[in-house]
Amino acid sequence: MKRKNQLLQQSHAIRTFPIHIVKFLCDDFSLKEHDEVHPFKSRITEWIKPIIDLSEFSYLYPINGITEGLNYWLMQENRKVKTKIDDYAWVPQSNTGEVMYISCPSSIDGNYCNIPTDIPVVLDLAHVGSTSMQKIKISHNVEKVFFSLSKCFGLRNYRIGYYWSKTPDTLLDKLIGSGKYYNYHSMQLGEFIINQVQLDEVHNELFMYQQTICDSLNFTPSDSVWLATTQNSEYDKFKRDTTNRINLSELIKEDYYDRTF
Repeated sequence: MKRKNQLLQQSHAIRTFPIHIVKFLCDDFSLKEHDEVHPFKSRITEWIKPIIDLSEFSYLYPINGITEGLNYWLMQENRKVKTKIDDYAWVPQSNTGEVMYISCPSSIDGNYCNIPTDIPVVLDLAHVGSTSMQKIKISHNVEKVFFSLSKCFGLRNYRIGYYWSKTPDTLLDKLIGSGKYYNYHSMQLGEFIINQVQLDEVHNELFMYQQTICDSLNFTPSDSVWLATTQNSEYDKFKRDTTNRINLSELIKEDYYDRTF
């Protein structure tokens, strides 16, 4: 009953936490050159490739989390944007449009989903890195892709984000390409982490905690280790489309740190 009440008192926000190795790497990292100026480079495309192949995207930009990237896209997008019901609320909700925004694994329930092939797509990968290795198949209609280390590694305060595009982003080309203005500390920390942490390491380390909590509360585990779903009407506060999406991160954090310290 205590854990149930704890969940019911939560907000809708999904605030995750860093596993031990990620916390250690953050504590150990420091920026070496405080006045450096150089083009942005990253091996993020290679790191994420076991789940999604983004090698056909010619442009990669550093962004302050996915939300900032979506802002840059939306302020320049002239087409009407279509979304799935109850996908990430930052993007205006509409069941019609000429281009579709979709998250995969889905923000609606934390599960992998199919990417449409019959409409231009902007893809949000916020929950990648918190799942097991499953391929996300995309076709040539996917125009832009966003990802960050916020959800998977619990690093929302660092704002380490990535934005792939098949065409240049006019604003970011000026700011980052020409001006070389971006968060050097956060982006170099991101490289430091992905060079030492595997893409499925968070899922592998926390999976048993997710399963135990779901068994005790009669939830269905999501593909994202941080989430679960239930049809139990007591949790209707967390209704997303046709199911209740439950954030398990606080309960997992309690169990994880109790058992590993």
